[in-house]
Amino acid sequence: MKNILPLLLLLSFSVAACYAQTAATSPQFKIFEQTLSAANLQFSFPKDFKEIKALHTVTTNVDYAMELPNANFQVWYKVKDLQKEWPKFKVTEDDPKRSATNPDSLYNLESLSAATKLAGKDNFTAKTLPPDLLTVFHADEGKSYQLNLYDRPETGHYQYGLLMCLQKNGTGYILMLFLGNENGPEFYKKVNKAYYSVRFN
Repeated sequence: MKNILPLLLLLSFSVAACYAQTAATSPQFKIFEQTLSAANLQFSFPKDFKEIKALHTVTTNVDYAMELPNANFQVWYKVKDLQKEWPKFKVTEDDPKRSATNPDSLYNLESLSAATKLAGKDNFTAKTLPPDLLTVFHADEGKSYQLNLYDRPETGHYQYGLLMCLQKNGTGYILMLFLGNENGPEFYKKVNKAYYSVRFN
């Protein structure tokens, strides 16, 4: 038994390292890294997770996705670099005949739209992220949405979700969607495993 325990620990550690190594060399991850870099974001692959194929449909494009094996839990990421939007906005600012949305307000519109699409108009609870939490992510603004999800194949028939959006002024934003079938402490234990996987530079 004394010999078996170290072997089991070594095997579990090796499997986790293998997941991270595989993800780091996959085409999907390399594209995700480029997208993150453009928006001045950094990503740390969380322990125990495994890369899965990100959803790409006519209405939904996810940049990266991963799962917690054998735990009915997934995390999706969507990144938006807004730095190229600012010159366009400056042009409209100087022209009273033209109008455009301030790029720094797009995160709010996008996260609300995503929450509504996933859960319906009145099927979520929205909160503004507090300043101390934003500091951890090096973000300026942020929102979270607790979701009772529509039963849909696109979201794997998951029942509950937590959508979080982080915004860096003048830079961009990232959406993180946590999906599971529990709505309590066990769900948030899994969320915490990947919650701090991203932050702005």
